[in-house]
Amino acid sequence: MKILHTSDIHLASPLSTRLPSSKIASRRRELTANFMRMCNEGMKLGASAMIIAGDLFDSERITRKELDSALSVIARAENMAFFYLPGNHERNVLLESGEVLPKNLMIFGNDWTYFKFGNITVAGRSSIEENMFDKLRLNENDRNIVVLHGELRERCRPEEIIGLTDAAGRGIDYMALGHYHTYSAHRIDKRGIAVYSGAPEGRGFDEVGKLGFSLVNVTTDSVSHRFIPFASRELVIREVDISSALRTHEIEARIAEATSDIADTSLVRVCFTGKRELELRCDKALLTEKFRQKFYYFEIKDNSRLLTRAEDYRYDKSLRGEFIRLCLADETLDDEEKEKIIHCGLSALAGEAFDE
Repeated sequence: MKILHTSDIHLASPLSTRLPSSKIASRRRELTANFMRMCNEGMKLGASAMIIAGDLFDSERITRKELDSALSVIARAENMAFFYLPGNHERNVLLESGEVLPKNLMIFGNDWTYFKFGNITVAGRSSIEENMFDKLRLNENDRNIVVLHGELRERCRPEEIIGLTDAAGRGIDYMALGHYHTYSAHRIDKRGIAVYSGAPEGRGFDEVGKLGFSLVNVTTDSVSHRFIPFASRELVIREVDISSALRTHEIEARIAEATSDIADTSLVRVCFTGKRELELRCDKALLTEKFRQKFYYFEIKDNSRLLTRAEDYRYDKSLRGEFIRLCLADETLDDEEKEKIIHCGLSALAGEAFDE
């Protein structure tokens, strides 16, 4: 039996903290379409079941249309069984919706809930508590999959802390986890492994790199898995050193070089680094607009530091020189505060708007 393990799909996510309003609606539709695409991909790979280890939805507040779209995806994949664990974001929104749920959808309860298929047992619970593994009842001779949503630590605690040590010796072959948005695997004991499938599609720049799902292969004698990259759009962060640059076109060339290998379907963040010259005149709004024409989404984050040397302004009798000397000599300010004040002051002297 093959099982597709996914989590943290976050359908109906507002996306308002990242994307412009013109793209929010289309990106939300993409998340639902990708859920359907993942079901189809799973069936192509021979999966007869899908585990959703929490956070199918982004919150408890979803519209009837959003709920119907998700349930329709599940109902259409009638030959696939869906094991759904309510996560910390959506809680019990499906059970409390009043909707008629698809027959192929099985939902784990607050306490251990078991589904058995021949010698395969799939167990899960939506609540985390101390000593919860003491209540877990698994047959050592079965192939046992456990579904949970939370953060792995050594010992179980309420508020979504799953104890890896507590899980050892319980007959678990594969622990299907949700909560973290990138793939990782952790040994439970000689028999079992705990796996975060990660989110199948990224929404923010805390979800960079390859995203996808885990394909679990269950046989009579063993349980194995492999990670399969799947996201339709990649989120990428690149650093660009702007040291010694004096004009916008110089930085544009550096950005172009740093992002030349990134697919145009990606969401890209460029982080400025290095020491920027005091004379630098960089139109970040212009650069952002230019590269947004190349990528699905593009933004700039300025982590550079202002290059200021007191000796360069020792004999400068201009208003600018006096202003810089006063700032650099102020012992009540730290270096970061001095940089910000100098930057704002020079922008004001030049009649320019302050950059963020």
